[in-house]
Amino acid sequence: MIFSIVFVNLVMAIMTTNMPAFSLIKGNGIEAAYGFYMASMSLGIMIGTIITPKVKHMDFGKLIIFSFIGTGIMWMGTAALPFTASIILFCVGAISMGILNILVFSSIQKQVETEYIGRVITVMTSTAALGMPIGSLIGGVLGETFTPEFAVMFCSISMIIFSIYWLSSSVLRKLPDIDRVKLFKHK
Repeated sequence: MIFSIVFVNLVMAIMTTNMPAFSLIKGNGIEAAYGFYMASMSLGIMIGTIITPKVKHMDFGKLIIFSFIGTGIMWMGTAALPFTASIILFCVGAISMGILNILVFSSIQKQVETEYIGRVITVMTSTAALGMPIGSLIGGVLGETFTPEFAVMFCSISMIIFSIYWLSSSVLRKLPDIDRVKLFKHK
């Protein structure tokens, strides 16, 4: 699961590195377009956070598979469609990020003894952050070599590949609802 979080952070860094240039292209040179995209992503994450209690009873494996396939499809539209539709799809695609964050961190809070929560979260967030500098470097190369739209499309396709990886792994695919997922082996 930590590999999955590192991968998602890496891919997100590829995309966010290109968002300033991408938003200028989509917004026909208007600098405020970048703010709209960032607000759109924040809104999507907030919506995901709000709806998490409604979806947490679903099998975690299936929830991740379907939500990240949805993210990939939405972000393909973000890359291909005009500004207004692009922003809306970007927001909808970010909903899965809010869901994943809340479910993983609430599971850690439930399964780790209180005195170790800080250590565990520090290790997880530090490990997850390892993908960001690499993703930023790759994103810069992709954006310069091709186009910022290509980098966003690359991110969306990567989200679908991420879902296919979870689908192909019987362990990840069959993960039960988050309240029954065992993140750590107990003695």
